Amino acid sequence: MIEEDVVKAYNLDLGKVIFYKNYLVIEVAEGISFNHEKAKKLSVLTNLHFGNAPFGYISHRINSYSLEATDYMKIKEVFPNLSAFAVVVYNKLQETSVRIENMFFEDGIMKFDKLEDAKAWILEKLV
Repeated sequence: MIEEDVVKAYNLDLGKVIFYKNYLVIEVAEGISFNHEKAKKLSVLTNLHFGNAPFGYISHRINSYSLEATDYMKIKEVFPNLSAFAVVVYNKLQETSVRIENMFFEDGIMKFDKLEDAKAWILEKLV
């Protein structure tokens, strides 16, 4: 797979966010409670980088943190041009979490166990 160039990387209170041409990879920090309010703060950056263009979102779950699954019902409100959502997991607990999250996100979340596979899927979906 061809690796895309990083456009901009941010180290924020909520974690590390790496922007590529038409997708982002987020590594939420250890112990953070990622919720609707934090997603709205992240949307300021997605609007800056992607404008109204469709984009992909990869949650690279290398750290342990919590999130509110029901917030996925509001995801299109926060990220209206989100067109592909992938999660990279590393254990059974994270896999279970994604199954629960999928109950609240109507567009579906694709689960991967390698970041490279998630990136390849995102790039394919955004063609």
